[in-house]
Amino acid sequence: MQLPRKEGRVWDPAQVRHKTFWDTLDGDERKAMEQVGRAPRDPVEPGGTILRQSDLADRVALIISGACRVLWHGENERTTYLASRRRGELIGEMGLLDHGPRNATVTALNRTYIRWYGRETFEGLLAEHPGILRKVLMTVCARLKESDHHRVVVACAPARLRLARLLLRLAEAEGETTALGIEIRQVTQEDLGDWLGMGREAAGRRVRELQGLGLLGDAPTRSRIVVTDIDGLRRHAFGPESDPSLTASDDPA
Repeated sequence: MQLPRKEGRVWDPAQVRHKTFWDTLDGDERKAMEQVGRAPRDPVEPGGTILRQSDLADRVALIISGACRVLWHGENERTTYLASRRRGELIGEMGLLDHGPRNATVTALNRTYIRWYGRETFEGLLAEHPGILRKVLMTVCARLKESDHHRVVVACAPARLRLARLLLRLAEAEGETTALGIEIRQVTQEDLGDWLGMGREAAGRRVRELQGLGLLGDAPTRSRIVVTDIDGLRRHAFGPESDPSLTASDDPA
């Protein structure tokens, strides 16, 4: 496998496969959103919370630059990875549309600039521009489909494949190319075990197995995972050897 050569470049095939919300807007719609939004001068620093689960959904954000991670916090302090969001995407729109509380927490992965829209402003924008409303609803539908798809391919996979599929998703959404490979940052083996419900020790064993196969490398810090063979990881996660007749109970973590 030939890794992308430009060090520091975000490696994100989703940028080719999928348009962002901003990409779907025409010139007039973009101008309308730029005129009414509020863009703070200072960015949200890495690790900073942009939206917090259970808070009142009183505003929406558009990511101007940077990237975010969406996490759900459940019982017994367990956390589940839901998605990653990047430049040009909305965050917080679902809670605003259903007038409910936030159903997830969104944190910045790097220095992230956002444009805020309060509830009254955003609802007025949608009323005045039906085209924007339609594209917001299309975004919501696409995310629900995305959630269902990844719940099936990750949560319903055998334990021996769940980690590989999650790492593949993270690499495609957040991976940054370095001299070591495609780095997934701000994630530990403890995080992976928590997100997959298998615990840190089991996740660590699975990581070592993938390292033994040459798919992962040694990370420079405990909060990074390095994918050294993205094509091999994809084949391992979804290739013919991934026996669909197995279930998670067939293969203990």
